[in-house]
Amino acid sequence: MENANQIVKTMGADVWDGDPELIADHDLLHRVQAFTNREARLLDTGRVREWLDEMIHPDICYVIISRQLRYIEERRYSLPDSVFIYDDDHGALDARVEQQLHPQNWRVNPHEAYVRIGTNLEVTKGSAKDRLFVRTNWHLRRMRRQYEIDDFIY
Repeated sequence: MENANQIVKTMGADVWDGDPELIADHDLLHRVQAFTNREARLLDTGRVREWLDEMIHPDICYVIISRQLRYIEERRYSLPDSVFIYDDDHGALDARVEQQLHPQNWRVNPHEAYVRIGTNLEVTKGSAKDRLFVRTNWHLRRMRRQYEIDDFIY
């Protein structure tokens, strides 16, 4: 079975593979950091429509992969090491935004509060000359009620 990196490559997305040469242009790194900070701020403040319309390219391939951590005994099975959490194009993201903004969406009632913290920003050249590949570690905290707090690190 193909691993997630192979699957994503066949879909045409860039994959952080190996140890590519990092970009050291501090002005470019600052602009990329400002972009990711703005993205986090828009998402944290519930401005998802603005995020989608102003920051997301129509040709996006939005992929989030989760790596499976298993005990050594479980590795004898031929299960994939990676699973897709998201594998969306712009239309799928638009549908997610519409669903989140719908007044009868029970999942966000009461409203949720989010905090995203991005760190370890690295930038390298992508597969096309005008494309960058950005890798960042994120800590996402979702708070719904006083006792409903979830942490996601990806």
